[in-house]
Amino acid sequence: MREVVEIHSILKDFHMISGTRISIHDTEFNEIYSYPKEPTAFCKCIQQDEGVLSDCIKNDFDAFCKVKASGKVYLYKCRRGLYEAVAPLYHYGTLSGYLMMGQIRDNSPSSIEYIVKKATGILNDKAKAEEIAKTVKAIDRSLIDSYINIMTVLAEYLTETSRLFAYNERLPKLIKEYINKNYSDKITLSILSQKFGCCNATLTKSFKNEYNLSIMSYLCEVRLKASCEMIVKTRRSFKEIAASCGFYDQNYFSKTFTKYYGCSPSEYRSKNVVKN
Repeated sequence: MREVVEIHSILKDFHMISGTRISIHDTEFNEIYSYPKEPTAFCKCIQQDEGVLSDCIKNDFDAFCKVKASGKVYLYKCRRGLYEAVAPLYHYGTLSGYLMMGQIRDNSPSSIEYIVKKATGILNDKAKAEEIAKTVKAIDRSLIDSYINIMTVLAEYLTETSRLFAYNERLPKLIKEYINKNYSDKITLSILSQKFGCCNATLTKSFKNEYNLSIMSYLCEVRLKASCEMIVKTRRSFKEIAASCGFYDQNYFSKTFTKYYGCSPSEYRSKNVVKN
């Protein structure tokens, strides 16, 4: 997990220096790493409006498409007046992702006025709009250009060292190893996403491509195989076995077991336990 730790550390350091939110996206524009994890308070507030959220997603999508076409860093203002920038990431000469920074404003009076105006139109509350607009990081316009230069160097570093993509290539194996060791714990795609620092889509796609099996199907198989061993080798109750293998509902365990093996847990024990 050294590579993912280092990537998060790099993104955190960039944020600490610039105050911007920075994220890494795959070629399908899914966010796989970010710091901070959550969007800014301003974006989070206005994006509660579904129309605004949809518009923001389209705005970002258009930016990714411009970078994909040009192969160059693209700086722009979103429709709410915040600066964003996107840089391409490559792996052996092939476009393999994007580095994105932003959710900031310049420190000019016109900038904050524009943001308040846009937020007021969304929230229908000028006082609330002024309050939330003040949470947006304000920096000198020349510094934005400097941060873009640093972001470009960071993108080149990630490209040249292949740290990001070397990790992604090993992701299916890491997921499998984690499940094998922790199958008795609660495991969801959301938990795995947080564990490995990538989105659900990246998790599921990479695992499916490698093993031709979904993550949840593999998890279920591991749990069922573990339960078989306990059924045969111990006299523990089926409720205890179910819980020990990560099935927290005995009825669900019994139904899943029967569907997979063609017999109930009790029938399996009767058939496979050697009587002295």
